[in-house]
Amino acid sequence: MNKTFKTLLTIATASMLLAACDQKETKTEPVAKKASTIEEIQKEKGKPARIAKASTQTITDVRKFSGSIEGMQQNSAICKMGDPLAKIHVQVGSTVKKDQVLAEYLFTGDNTQYQQAAEQVKLLEAATQRMRDVFDKGGISQQDMDAQETNLKIAKMNLETARRASLILAPEAGVVTELKFKEGQTPGVGGVLATIAKLDNVILKLNVTSQDIGYFKKGAAATVTIAGEKMKGKVSLIPLAANPTTRFFPVEVTFNNKGKKLLPGMYVTAELDARQVNGVAVPTEAVVYRNGSNAVWIVDEEGKARRKLVKLGVQTKEFIQIAEGLEGNESVIVEGMSRMNDGDKVLVVE
Repeated sequence: MNKTFKTLLTIATASMLLAACDQKETKTEPVAKKASTIEEIQKEKGKPARIAKASTQTITDVRKFSGSIEGMQQNSAICKMGDPLAKIHVQVGSTVKKDQVLAEYLFTGDNTQYQQAAEQVKLLEAATQRMRDVFDKGGISQQDMDAQETNLKIAKMNLETARRASLILAPEAGVVTELKFKEGQTPGVGGVLATIAKLDNVILKLNVTSQDIGYFKKGAAATVTIAGEKMKGKVSLIPLAANPTTRFFPVEVTFNNKGKKLLPGMYVTAELDARQVNGVAVPTEAVVYRNGSNAVWIVDEEGKARRKLVKLGVQTKEFIQIAEGLEGNESVIVEGMSRMNDGDKVLVVE
């Protein structure tokens, strides 16, 4: 029995020694260390970034120019007498017809041309009637009768001229866009009482420099924004010479204005579709300006970030033309480039 116990003890001891060896070997095997910091995670998987593809596009070069709105066929109602204004029959915004009375003068006795002309017409009318009676009886010749009737016609024309001079009339049909005087004031001979304009269409007048006049083409589209609403117009006049005093080119853009939202005197900024250009373009957020240079971050074939210096061309709200620096098939970083260093591994995210 002692022999059997010794044998079992020997087997148990051997088993314990083998188990101890297995545990020792297991403890000596190296364990892979997991990344625990953001820097380690980014080094292993890459810095997160959102990308877009550079591509060849046709971009509209939009230029901004500012100027004043004027009515179509804008005319001034001119005063022809030096008397004070007795009554003004219109106000700003009134719609008027041609020759409608806008205002009347206060009669002071200093200007009696109309009264004199009216008395002259009355006198000639009475004389003409008497001569007709005599003519019917054969007392005067046809020539004398014709001469008298001609004198009456001339007198009536003079009366109408004097009447028109004694009133301020609308030179054209349209809308009163400006009144410069009030009742009781004296505009004086030649003074402008009101401005009359047609507002179904209006003109935006732009003073354009010699450097920019080449961008304008007749019929080119232009847009202005009024109270959040975009209104479309077209370039209607491009002068062949600059104003000799200002050295600017007075370009005109015509707008349909049926809603009467563009009013004379408004100072507005128009966006002009100046030209179409073809070239490599990237989203505007892809371009980074730093230390006087423009750059774009791209992701190369190895998935690493590379900084590319670029020269910019035409810019819009959404895209920028890259005149130099890209070929047109690169993956450009549009978000996350602020954390990038040249050569960093990039983790592309949606």
